[in-house]
Amino acid sequence: NPFISDAEQPALPSKVLTVALTYRYSHSGQYYHLDSPYSNLDFRQTARVNYAELQLGYGLTSWLTFMGDLGYFFNKTLHTAGQEPMRGYGLGDAALYLKFNLYSNPKARLTVSPTIGMKFPVGVFDQEVNHVKLPISVQPSSGSYKYLASVFISKGVAKKLALAGFASFEYARLIHSENFYYRYGPQWIAALYFNYRIITDLGIDLQIRNEYRSKATREDNLPVESSGYDILVFTPQFTYTFRKNWFLSAFADIPVYKYYNGIQLSFGYAVSIRLTRKIDFITLRARKQEK
Repeated sequence: NPFISDAEQPALPSKVLTVALTYRYSHSGQYYHLDSPYSNLDFRQTARVNYAELQLGYGLTSWLTFMGDLGYFFNKTLHTAGQEPMRGYGLGDAALYLKFNLYSNPKARLTVSPTIGMKFPVGVFDQEVNHVKLPISVQPSSGSYKYLASVFISKGVAKKLALAGFASFEYARLIHSENFYYRYGPQWIAALYFNYRIITDLGIDLQIRNEYRSKATREDNLPVESSGYDILVFTPQFTYTFRKNWFLSAFADIPVYKYYNGIQLSFGYAVSIRLTRKIDFITLRARKQEK
């Protein structure tokens, strides 16, 4: 599943539930060799993805939050000029996380929230369409179990300004399926967020994010030369709050630097919209008792 920047948040307070639904469209159409565009090819390809993700979070205690998400691909389409497009679709991966409120100082507006989790390839893998085996990049599920650890740090620095940092590491297990013998390379993600509250109900986030993945491997632990990358992404985001506990976010992922091992179709851009509902069960119970 693609990285959803707005999903990274501190641990939730006890008895607070968040439900979020995200839609994301991404497009790619340019090959890269190392850090430069590469056009010396006899064919032209474009890729587009329509993706949705449902995420749940619940504060089990004041120090422990349970989170889960599930992705669905309406399409993962790879189009080669002059040929029929290859299109994968269906459930992607599911994930379960435990997020800890390691440190929280409301007076200093400082929180530290580490996370551990695992991703599960619940969707279809080895998918075939019209008896054609789809390449691994078009499969809706990654086909691999993955282990993940991350940490989110947030610090208020002014009345309307906050800074946040995020870092994560992901390790994938070997895929040994009917059509693939493959292991994704480990992935590191690091991001820095700037959040400014423009008015009471409208905020802007500016994020700069680095995503690095090392080369994949195949049989006999041989590296896949045209795999792995190092990209820097700028993500502006606007979030509107309405009816106190509803949040509507719109954001875009714009690459500002790209480096790809070998020759690969590079990431172009992505736009997303996200609707979040927050429910505080302690507050709801207090209101019912007052009535």
